[in-house]
Amino acid sequence: MGIKDQFQDKANELKDQAQHAANRGRDESRERGQQGREQGREQGREPGREQGRERGGQERERGQQGRRPAPDPMDELRDERDRFQS
Repeated sequence: MGIKDQFQDKANELKDQAQHAANRGRDESRERGQQGREQGREQGREPGREQGRERGGQERERGQQGRRPAPDPMDELRDERDRFQS
């Protein structure tokens, strides 16, 4: 077996390990999500629903802050003109 084959075998082995780890991570996250949903049902609510409502309120507040009219640049010029004329 040549050195190139050894590197190729090692690369394939590492690739397989990475795929298995990724699949294992996905499976574990699905299980945790399922457990969270079950706990939410036991507590009488869906997890994340209340948090979403709270966030929605914050977004509305932020959105209203952005609706203030922009300052008129001419007001600044008038203020400076008045200041120099005094």
